[in-house]
Amino acid sequence: MKKLLILLLPLMLMACGTGDDDGRRLGEIIVGTWQRGWGEGDVVIDGDTDLEPDNFTYDQFVFRGDGSYNGMVRKGTFTAYDTEGKVIYEGDYQCDNNNLKLTYLDESSVKRSLLAQVVSFTENTIRIRYDYDQKGITVTFIIRKKE
Repeated sequence: MKKLLILLLPLMLMACGTGDDDGRRLGEIIVGTWQRGWGEGDVVIDGDTDLEPDNFTYDQFVFRGDGSYNGMVRKGTFTAYDTEGKVIYEGDYQCDNNNLKLTYLDESSVKRSLLAQVVSFTENTIRIRYDYDQKGITVTFIIRKKE
């Protein structure tokens, strides 16, 4: 049994996150600064809500090689606030070709996480979808790598 597990483990690891067409891994290209798209269709909100794309305050994501991120950088600052005046978080990230998990401490120092689906990605574009449970909606948006 032990020998079988040792043989199967590499196969299981190779099977994880192989959703892209050319074999690249999201973890290899995500490091850097990404700009949220502001064009038509760059943010899609599914569900019954009065929220519009402009209600979502994030516009940049900085993913570092050490697994940390500046979750959302607003208007070029590194201290970011949402529309209600709450601090937007820094934390850690993990990703494969199918998921992006952001972990952070909220304003009460409680550890929180957000799991988003990676719908698609290329060298310069990532399409992400997540459920915004507090509003009962699903948000899909595009981020593009900044030069």
